Amino acid sequence: MILPGISGSFILVLLGKYAYILEAVKSFNFTVLLVFVGGIIVGITSFSRVLSFALHRFRDITIAVLSGFMLGSLNKVWPWKKTVESIINQGIETQTVEVNSAPDQLIWQAVALAVIGFIVVWGIDKIAKKFA
Repeated sequence: MILPGISGSFILVLLGKYAYILEAVKSFNFTVLLVFVGGIIVGITSFSRVLSFALHRFRDITIAVLSGFMLGSLNKVWPWKKTVESIINQGIETQTVEVNSAPDQLIWQAVALAVIGFIVVWGIDKIAKKFA
């Protein structure tokens, strides 16, 4: 949750627990939710301390590892996918197999939004440096 591009729900999807936690929220299963929230608190506080230590002692290596994590996650968040296979069990789709594909539509809109995002972040950085 601390790293850009890697959200808590993305981690839940990777661990295969997204539906489980969502069902606990829907059914107000406080036992599961309390354990989950406790794990969030312990995980964020301990990971932020480890990350802070690593950045102070091993800055270049830590940045390289974190960049690798974020680049590695791009395969999972690639927006253009094609469904290769769907597994249907008792009339309910239980699993789909998707592969990344080349963009076939909305490519110019995606590029334009990426450029706009870059300009906004760059502009905020310039404004922040002016007031710092």
